[in-house]
Amino acid sequence: MTLDELLAACTQKGFQGSGPGGQHRNKTNTGVQLLLREYNLEIKSCEARSAKENRVHALHRMQMALALQVRETPPPVEIPFPGSNGHIQTGNSLFPLFVAHVFDIMATKAGDTKAAAQAFGLSPSALVKILRQDKACAEKLQSQRQAGGKSRLKL
Repeated sequence: MTLDELLAACTQKGFQGSGPGGQHRNKTNTGVQLLLREYNLEIKSCEARSAKENRVHALHRMQMALALQVRETPPPVEIPFPGSNGHIQTGNSLFPLFVAHVFDIMATKAGDTKAAAQAFGLSPSALVKILRQDKACAEKLQSQRQAGGKSRLKL
């Protein structure tokens, strides 16, 4: 989904943020709460002084939450790696889609990273290193490996 499609699918509410930022932050509704009822996901953002910035932050968080929680049948063809030279930053707009594909493939292979790594032309250790960049991805990886009968790894 694009960010516009995702925003259209969500219920959006504003609220007063708390914390430092002065009068603009504490007396205006610049905080953003997104609710996606279909998957029972609620995301809040109030770290910026602008509602527009908070909406973007909340949408990116919603994409990551969907990538980590919703499983689909992986595509049958090899997927191009959205990063370069085996690296991708968590701030990359394609990172949530990449994570979703990785966990979709892993779900069909009992939590094994090898098949997901091969689909993107990466080594399993490079894939794990990429997923460890994001705390929620690292936790999901650990739980999938444990559910698949793999030994516990130190993350």
